[in-house]
Amino acid sequence: MLIFQFLLVNTNFVICLGVGLVLFAIFWLYFDAWMIKKGGLESFNFLGFLLLSISFIVQSSIIDQSLLTHSILGGQILDLLRSIFRISGYLLLICAQILIPLEPLPDYRKKKALLFFPAVFSFPVLAALTGLLYLRRATEGLENHLKPIAWAFFILAFSELFNLTFFFRNSDNILISNLTAVFGPLWILQKLILLIAVFIFGRWAWGYLLKRFDSQLFIIFTSAILIIFLVTTVFFTFSTLNNIKNYLLATLKTDIGVLGYTIESKKNEVISDAETLAQNPELISKTQVADRKGLADITVPILINKKVSELVIIGKNGEVILRSEDTENKGGSLSDDPLVKKALMGEKISSLTTREGVIVPVVVIRVAVPIKVEKDTIGVILMGSDIDNSYVDGIKKATGLDASVYSDNIRSATTFIASDGKSRYLGIKESSSNVKR
Repeated sequence: MLIFQFLLVNTNFVICLGVGLVLFAIFWLYFDAWMIKKGGLESFNFLGFLLLSISFIVQSSIIDQSLLTHSILGGQILDLLRSIFRISGYLLLICAQILIPLEPLPDYRKKKALLFFPAVFSFPVLAALTGLLYLRRATEGLENHLKPIAWAFFILAFSELFNLTFFFRNSDNILISNLTAVFGPLWILQKLILLIAVFIFGRWAWGYLLKRFDSQLFIIFTSAILIIFLVTTVFFTFSTLNNIKNYLLATLKTDIGVLGYTIESKKNEVISDAETLAQNPELISKTQVADRKGLADITVPILINKKVSELVIIGKNGEVILRSEDTENKGGSLSDDPLVKKALMGEKISSLTTREGVIVPVVVIRVAVPIKVEKDTIGVILMGSDIDNSYVDGIKKATGLDASVYSDNIRSATTFIASDGKSRYLGIKESSSNVKR
């Protein structure tokens, strides 16, 4: 996804820069012609194309955002500059087409004349109006060679019109939002239409550059530099991005190893604590007679000091003698618990499991260790430790590793803090198939 968006961002950059270069070539043609006549009104033509060229160069610096967050100079400044240059360029071209007298048509062609329709000012309307005025000059007047410029401006008007779809990107309608989204179908269509306009502008300009050797050399030299710059930039940026991706994947594998190691270490620590407790002679004797008060005196301090979430003393038949985390809760049986069953058979066992929490499910390390008198199992110690926010915070403090822990597909613990600086993004269901795998 990141690579795809990177390619589209670079494609947009290349297209906009290409438009700027082609419009600059047309500016140069008009400027070259103006150097001979040096008329005041004729300067509107080359200044208009120059401003349009600058506006598209500015637009190339505006990054359409999905994964990225900021443009090079800040989106608002660039949008303002683009609007100033774009509107000024269109207005100069419109004024030039209105004020510069038409080359009169021969009588046999006057039947093809078109009517002139005024229009309001906006990007698509200004582009369409500029196209109409060029078409008027090519039909009512004798300058038929300007007809490709007119069609290019009409196509550019469609591109400007599709560019206005960004107003609908925050629509509540999912279909409309997806169609108009950055890198969505209409975004790509707008770039393709812009590319067609570039082709027509460029073909027209190149036809005249072939007749002007000095201008041709200048534009070829400028284009070659630009192409080399673009190819080099895209190649090295792509390589850098790919290296960053590989580095992040390698780092992620290391971080997963660190997280796995810490969980395994925690599991071994809980097993060790449970085994030490199971070998306590006083606890053994009080378990044999089911002395709840005596067992509470032994286990409650351990529950607090070791910061475990569960510490249960179970009799030889699976009955619950004492829940140290809730000493008032009497009775019950855990004979059906898989861990308890194994421990009653004389085996120590551990597992990662989940339990219902207040807000979200909690991942728990649970261990069961048999309490033995010689070779006979007289009970079981069931101990659990939560993998919660404090646990992952401890890992981050020790290793600098940010991590999220999921209970099935629900985020149950994370080091990532919300924008308010306090709450965390917990309880979020992960829908990405890549993450689930």
